[in-house]
Amino acid sequence: MDTFGFTKKKFLSQSYENQQKHIIKWLSRFYNKLTTNRVNKVSLDYFTEQYNQLLSWTGMQAFARPESNTTRIWIEAVSDRIHFHRLCTGKPMRDYDLLEKVQTKDSDYSCDSMDINCHIALDSVRSLFNIGSIFRTCEAAGFNSIILGNTPGKEHPGVQKTAMGTHKWIGEEKTNDLAQNLLDKKEVGFQIVGVETMEGSLAFKDFAWQKKTILVFGNEEYGTSSHVMAVCDAIVHIPMFGRKNSLNIANAVSVICFHVAGRLKLTFE
Repeated sequence: MDTFGFTKKKFLSQSYENQQKHIIKWLSRFYNKLTTNRVNKVSLDYFTEQYNQLLSWTGMQAFARPESNTTRIWIEAVSDRIHFHRLCTGKPMRDYDLLEKVQTKDSDYSCDSMDINCHIALDSVRSLFNIGSIFRTCEAAGFNSIILGNTPGKEHPGVQKTAMGTHKWIGEEKTNDLAQNLLDKKEVGFQIVGVETMEGSLAFKDFAWQKKTILVFGNEEYGTSSHVMAVCDAIVHIPMFGRKNSLNIANAVSVICFHVAGRLKLTFE
C-alpha cells in the first residue's frame, strides 16, 4: 500500500516548500505504479484516503477522486496533482519538469532518416536553455550535428535538461575559432549560411537550399560576430510582421531548420 510515511506532527514540522516536495515525491511513486499497471480498485481507494488526509493537514481542498477506475484517467488526475504541488512552491514550470510521456497508441510520425547532411553552428550562445532546445530541434529536424563556437555543450546538465535526451543522438564539435572552423568546412564542400537580420539578406523561403549546409546563429544579444559573418556564403533572415524585429534564437532555429529539412526532402526524394 502507498502509505505516506510521515506522521502529522513530523509533516507539519517541515517548511511549506519541503511539505510540497514530500507530497510530490509520494505522488510520483504512485504515478509510476499507475503507468506500469500495478494498481487496482483497493489501492485507488487507499490512495484517495491517504491523500485527502494529507491535504487536510495542509488546509488544502480535498482531492476529487475520478469517477472511473480507468488507469488512463487516473494517470491524468495524478499528473495534474503533481504539477499543482510543484506550482505551490512558487517556481515556474519548465519542460524538463514534466513527467515522462505515456504512450497511448500515438501515430508514429518519425522521420525517414533522410541524410540531408545539414548542421548548425552557434557563435557564442550563452543560454543553456536555448542551447538544449536547439539540440532538441536539431534532432527532430534531421540535422546531423552542432558546431559550438565558444558555446557550452552537451556535457552541461543545464543543456541536457532542455535537450530531453536528444543530446545523445546529435554530434557536437567544439571550437574556439568558429570562423576558421567554417572555412575548413567550406574546403570540403559545405555551404555556410548565416541567419541574421541585416541589409542585403534574403528571406529564408526565397533561398535555394542545398545539402551540405551549415546554418550559423549568433549570440542572443549582439548576433553573429563580424569575423564569422565574413565567412558566410549567404545571409538569410526570417521576415517579421510585428513590432519586434527578432525572435528568440531557439525559436528562430526551429523555423529555419524545419523549412530547410522540408525543402530538401521534397527536392531529393
